[in-house]
Amino acid sequence: ENDTDQSRRLTRDEKAAKNMNIPYSVQFIITCSMEEFNDILNNKSLDNEQISLCRNIRRRGKNKIAAQNCRTRKIDQISKLEEELGSVRSRKRYLLEEHEKLMIDHMKWMVVLDQLERHILERLVMDKEKDWKIRVTGEGVVDVVEKC
Repeated sequence: ENDTDQSRRLTRDEKAAKNMNIPYSVQFIITCSMEEFNDILNNKSLDNEQISLCRNIRRRGKNKIAAQNCRTRKIDQISKLEEELGSVRSRKRYLLEEHEKLMIDHMKWMVVLDQLERHILERLVMDKEKDWKIRVTGEGVVDVVEKC
């Protein structure tokens, strides 16, 4: 009964290796160096069917390891992208708040400038019949000119 419990826990490759009397563990076949694996294949005590099984065990084992590594890399990439996304979202929130503050400041300054312009024009002794405005040139020169 203990033997049946033991065989149920064996993988497909372990069962096949045991049934074909392969003198190496599945783990060793998968993880050994290429040089050691070639020594296994050149072992005169193994027949062609056993050699073929060893190749298949190694191929499946290497593929399983590669698939695990691929999944790990994928999880790492996703984690890194999630971090980056959080950082970008945080930066976006900051920039939107900053934009809103700047828009409020802009509107306040527009009101202040409008009030200042009206105050200056009211204080100037100019023809009251005409409509005047303050103009600032690109060079920073301030003029009082008639509105067109």
